[in-house]
Amino acid sequence: MRLLIVRHGESTANRDHLVLGQSLPAPLTELGRLQAEAAAATVAGLVADGPVQLFSSDAVRAASTAQAIADRLGARLNVTPLLREQCLGELEGRPVSELRALPTPAGLDVSEVAWGGGESIVQVHERMRRLLAWLRTRIDARGTVVLVGHGDALCVLQTVLAGRGHRDVDWEHDSLAPAEVREISAAGLADECGDGVSPGAGCEVG
Repeated sequence: MRLLIVRHGESTANRDHLVLGQSLPAPLTELGRLQAEAAAATVAGLVADGPVQLFSSDAVRAASTAQAIADRLGARLNVTPLLREQCLGELEGRPVSELRALPTPAGLDVSEVAWGGGESIVQVHERMRRLLAWLRTRIDARGTVVLVGHGDALCVLQTVLAGRGHRDVDWEHDSLAPAEVREISAAGLADECGDGVSPGAGCEVG
């Protein structure tokens, strides 16, 4: 089995430098649509042989990117809230320029704080574990699995697949550019043992 991850193309909120998360219904910009088509061409070149299963976050910016891939491959698109971006609560929609650093509460790692009343990285880490457990019940191990999602959530997913904890996210190495396609080891997808498979997530998509 092969595993490809794809970050969505540029959205209007990316262009306007707004804090993204789960609540903003931010569509792709014209550049984002071109990036999605380029990502689709890249994926098509990587999966010339064998079956392909395509899964995406249900956020419009990710689902639109995934639809371009689905159209290129003639593949069915499956959407799930388990692939959503980290929920950032009341911070979502604010200009990035307005954000200010806050002290981490005593006794906690920065990854254990739910900034803005949204999700902590601990919670995203657990959601990625649930995603892998859910996927294992649905994937064909003979083919390629393509996951389309978001920058921070895909960083955490790579952390889980590598067997690392929530404090060990490699933000620099694992970050993806808009519409970047990356092949990663699928070993963790087969080996990961999550507890729950509920598709629920912390915030609703607007």
